[in-house]
Amino acid sequence: MSKKIPQVWLDWILENISLGVDLDDIYYTLVQNGFKKKEINSVLNNYKPKKKLDDSLLDKDKLIKKNVEEFKKTFKEIPSYTEVGFSKQKLPKEIHAKINKFYKANLANKKEENVAGGYIQNVKEDKESSITIELPDELRDEIHSSIQDLIEEWSGMELLPTYVYGVRMYLDGAILNSHKDREETHIIGIIINIDQKVRNDWYLEIEDHEKNIHKVLLEPGEMIFYESATLKHGRPEPLSGEYYSNIFCHYMPKMVS
Repeated sequence: MSKKIPQVWLDWILENISLGVDLDDIYYTLVQNGFKKKEINSVLNNYKPKKKLDDSLLDKDKLIKKNVEEFKKTFKEIPSYTEVGFSKQKLPKEIHAKINKFYKANLANKKEENVAGGYIQNVKEDKESSITIELPDELRDEIHSSIQDLIEEWSGMELLPTYVYGVRMYLDGAILNSHKDREETHIIGIIINIDQKVRNDWYLEIEDHEKNIHKVLLEPGEMIFYESATLKHGRPEPLSGEYYSNIFCHYMPKMVS
């Protein structure tokens, strides 16, 4: 690894990769903090970002970074924001229709997904656990904005949109190991079920603030709001079916403008 990037940043890179953070986000954060592309390429094995590095993305990254810093100054630990910690909701019809239209039109564009940290595994030897369909930035932003009023009402606070990931299609035999999400930017999360073709119901197991475990079933067009950085959640039972397609959306408390 290049000596030009300090060890503290190398440790940060490895930690975020192990947490499954999108490599684009890692790449942009390094650029934002003044590291040269040549140096970044040396530690990320010449990774090429999927999204164009433009001013709007950098401005968003800067705002998120500033918000994270202020949050850490204010809170030593992440507070609890709701009584239970999660709630099942209906996805607004308009954004549901737009997501479905894109999803059906892009099923042929599925790509292999490599999730760092070993969170997704397959009980069937030599079988893929998941594949992904990338979302355009415009649709990611629209998903965030379409749900923001609902999740702010549920959480009782103003939120800063951080990340929306592409469509993840879990495949037959997949399990999602119990985990908590990234503390810095994934404090309030949403799981949106888009589509599924299953033989048996596939439950999300999630703890509440009292450490009780609940089983939550989602149908297409339903979503779960949850305090994703503080509550363990997973799908320990293997998926029995062809696929189960979700979108993951994240926010954090808004500390700066």
